[in-house]
Amino acid sequence: MKKNYFLIIALFISFALGAQTTIDINAVNTAYKTTFNEDLVIDVAKTASKLAAPSLSYSNPFNGRTFTTAEISFDAYNYGDIHVLGSIFTIYDATLGRMYFSNGSYLGYNTGSTSYFDANLINYGVGTDFIGANTWKSIKLQFTATGYAMYVNNVLAFNQSSTNVTIAGPLTDFSNVINFLQNASTLMFGTGSWWSDNTDTNGAYFDFQSTYLKNIKFTPDFSSATAINQPTVDAKSELVGEEYLGISGVKVGKEYSKLLPGIYIKKSLYNDGSTKSEKIFKVQ
Repeated sequence: MKKNYFLIIALFISFALGAQTTIDINAVNTAYKTTFNEDLVIDVAKTASKLAAPSLSYSNPFNGRTFTTAEISFDAYNYGDIHVLGSIFTIYDATLGRMYFSNGSYLGYNTGSTSYFDANLINYGVGTDFIGANTWKSIKLQFTATGYAMYVNNVLAFNQSSTNVTIAGPLTDFSNVINFLQNASTLMFGTGSWWSDNTDTNGAYFDFQSTYLKNIKFTPDFSSATAINQPTVDAKSELVGEEYLGISGVKVGKEYSKLLPGIYIKKSLYNDGSTKSEKIFKVQ
């Protein structure tokens, strides 16, 4: 006889929806990583590339999810020059625009002439250098419908209301940022600025980011979780099919090999009509 485990599945879905996406540096191409002080790290300078052909990219971890806040956190070590026109990472969409962050502590967002902000940028140069050089710093970038904030070692560096750094741009409705994060397609490391691919006439990159990264996490705070009525599976039941859903519950396909890296719910279908769901991670 089948039993219903409503509470168990409700807790499962809540956990799955609140999960972080962590970049698995072990799975990164060896051309873009190194070992530094016994830690495996991404060397962002080695990922310098054009938007149209990023060397290191992933499906945007926030895409397709429902949340009210988002956080991007990582540890950064600047070992060379500080620049603001290149980027440590970029969240990009060919239609929607982009957000990016540089090792010069510049946070930029641009989805159009009336929907952008520049935080901690002075005449296309470094404002306040909050990361410094030759030391590890823990960085958190937080986004809500009311604004954004940068934290260094858990201390606020700036937010949308700061007067100690230069804040520019007409954007005041920051729900636009949440909407962008939910819909932009791609996460990239080391690509150029909004204005160019940061290459000179000989094709060499300038303003590349001499930065090591580790502990890179993308954390959505989901506004709701949907419980489902989930029966157990009889030991004699025969598996007849599988399908995969995004964390938001939207079906994304039936073949694991075709899934992009990310977090999914795997739904197994049995011949007696029962189903079984489990959270899975695909990193490569």
